[in-house]
Amino acid sequence: MLRNVLHLRIGISLVIIWAVCIAPLAASAQDLLAVSTITGNSVFVFRSGARAAKRYVPVSKPKRTRDQRLESVTKIKRQYDTIAKTTPKVNRAKIVDPYKLPANIKTLPAADGSKLFAGVGEYYIEQKDYQKAIEYFTDAYTLDPKNPTARTGFSEALAMKGTNLLVKEDAENAKSNFLEALKYDPKNSAAYFGLGEVYAELDQTADAIASYEKSLENDKGLTEIYVPLGILYFQAGEVAKADDLLTKALASSADSAQTQFFLGMVRSSQNRGEEALAAFKKAQTLDPKYPEAYFNAGESLVRLKRNEEAAVEYQKAVELKPDYFDAWLGLADALYEAGKYAEAIVAYKAAAKLKNDKWDVFLGLGEAYRQANDFTNAEVNYNLATVFLTRNADFNKEAAADIYSKIGYVIGRQCEINTQKFQPCKWPLAVRSMEKAVELGGSPLDNANLGWALYNAARMDISARQPDIAKPKLELARTTLQKALADGGPEIADGVLQNLGAVQNDLGDFAGAIESLKGVVLKQPEWNFSRYALATAYFKVTDFENAAANFRVLVEKDPKNVGYLTSLGYTEIKRKNGKEVKKIVEMLRPLSPGDALKLEQSAKVAKV
Repeated sequence: MLRNVLHLRIGISLVIIWAVCIAPLAASAQDLLAVSTITGNSVFVFRSGARAAKRYVPVSKPKRTRDQRLESVTKIKRQYDTIAKTTPKVNRAKIVDPYKLPANIKTLPAADGSKLFAGVGEYYIEQKDYQKAIEYFTDAYTLDPKNPTARTGFSEALAMKGTNLLVKEDAENAKSNFLEALKYDPKNSAAYFGLGEVYAELDQTADAIASYEKSLENDKGLTEIYVPLGILYFQAGEVAKADDLLTKALASSADSAQTQFFLGMVRSSQNRGEEALAAFKKAQTLDPKYPEAYFNAGESLVRLKRNEEAAVEYQKAVELKPDYFDAWLGLADALYEAGKYAEAIVAYKAAAKLKNDKWDVFLGLGEAYRQANDFTNAEVNYNLATVFLTRNADFNKEAAADIYSKIGYVIGRQCEINTQKFQPCKWPLAVRSMEKAVELGGSPLDNANLGWALYNAARMDISARQPDIAKPKLELARTTLQKALADGGPEIADGVLQNLGAVQNDLGDFAGAIESLKGVVLKQPEWNFSRYALATAYFKVTDFENAAANFRVLVEKDPKNVGYLTSLGYTEIKRKNGKEVKKIVEMLRPLSPGDALKLEQSAKVAKV
C-alpha cells in the first residue's frame, strides 16, 4: 500500500520520502515473517519540492490606464494655463476684441494687419476657442510671416487644440496639431508634452521620453510631467531616473493614485518591499477601484513571504477585474504556498479559463492536485503542462524533465487506489515517464527517480509471483541508481543509497545492501524503513547481533509496531535469547495474538 509521506529538507532541496507499495520480507521457517504493517523502503526526490510552479512568463510592466492618461493631460493643461496667466509670454500680441477691429483694417499695411489679427487670435485663446484662434493666427501669419507674435500665437493655438483632441482621445489628429505647432515655435513646451502623450499611447517609448524631456527643457515649471516621464523611464528599465522623477512628483502629486502606484513599482524593482507595499496601499486608498494596485500589493506580500495576506490582495484584484489573468495566477500561487490547496485549485482553474494554453498554469494545477492527494487529476494536468510546454522547439528541457518526473510520481501514488479497487498499478507507465525525464534532463536526480520507478515496478512483479520478469528491472534499477550515485551530489545521495540498498536486498546482494544502508541510517535516523532494510540485510547474512540492534532501535521508537516486534522476536530466536523472546511475545499478545502465538511456537521449535 501507499503510505507514510515524510518530509526532509536537505540543503536547498526538499526530499520527500514515500512509503511505496512493497511486500515485506518473505517468510519461511528460517526467515523473518512478512508483516503487512511494515511498508515502504523507496525514496523519490523532487527538484522543486513542495513549491508551486513559478511563473515562467514574466508579468508585463503596467501601463497608464486611459483615465490616468487623461488625468495627466488635464493636470498639465491646468498647470500650463496657470503658468501662462502668471508669467508674461514673450512675443505675445496685445489682445484685440474682434468686435472692435478698425473699419479700415483691409487697407492697413500687411504688418499692421498681422498684428491686429494676432491680437484677435490671443483673444480667442483667452476664450478657449482654439479653432477661431487658429483661423486668425493663420491670417496674421499669412500677412506677415516674420511677425513673431503670429508665429508663437499660432503655435500655441495649435498645441491647445491638440490637447483638447487628446482629451477626446483623438490621438491621430492631436499629433498633427502638435507637429504643426512645433513648425511655428520649436520651443513650444505644450506641443512637446502632447507629442509625448501621443507617443506613449503608441508605445513609442523612446520618442515619448524625448518629447517629455524637451517639454521640461523649455518650461521647467511643468512639474506635472514628472509622473508620465517617470513612468516611461521605469518601463524603459531606467529605474534610477524613474525614482528621481517620481520622488519629485510626490511634492505636488502625493494625492495621485498613479503617482503612488508607479512609485511602488519603482520601489519593488529596487527590492524595497515594505516601501513598495506602502505605496501600493496608498494608491488603493486614493483609488479603491484600482485592480493593479491590489495585484502589486499581493506581489509585494509574496516577496515578503506573507502569502495569506497576499491572497487577500489578489482576491480583491480579481473581484474588481474578473478577467485579470495575472491576478488569478498570483492568487492561486499564494493559496498554494499557504497550504490552501482546494482553494488554489479553484484559482488555477479560473486562470486556465482565461488563458488555456499556459503550461505553467497547468503545472500549478497539477501541483495543487498532488498536494491535495488527487493524483489522477494531478496526472491529467501535468500531462497538459507538457503538451503546451513542448509545442515550441526551444522549450525548457529541464522544466519538461521535472514535469515528466512528477507524472511518474503521481502515477505511482495512484497505486494505493488501484490496489483497493483490485486494479493493476501503472508502474510501466511511470517508468516510461521517468525515462522521458532522463532523456530530457539526464541529471543524477532523473536517474535516481528512474531507479525508484524501476524498483517499484519490479516489486509489483514480485508480488505477482513473477520473479523472472522482476529481475531484469531490478538489475536495471541497480545500474541506474549506481549512475545517479556516481554523478550526483550529497543532496540526493541518501535517497539513492536507500533505493539501491532495497534493490540489492531483492537481488540477494545483502552485503552490498549493508554497505549502502549503513551510512543512511546514521545520517537519517528518522527513516525507519532504511533501518528496517538494513536490519533485514544483517539478518540475511546471519549477523544477528547487528540485526537485533537495529530492530531494537525501531521497537524503541514504535513499541506497538507489530512488524518491528515480530522481526526482533525472530532475530532473538536466532540469537538463542529466550528471555527477550518471551518479553516480545508478551508485548505482541494485545496487539496481534496470532503473531504472538506463532513467535512463541517458533521459539519452542528452536528450543529457545
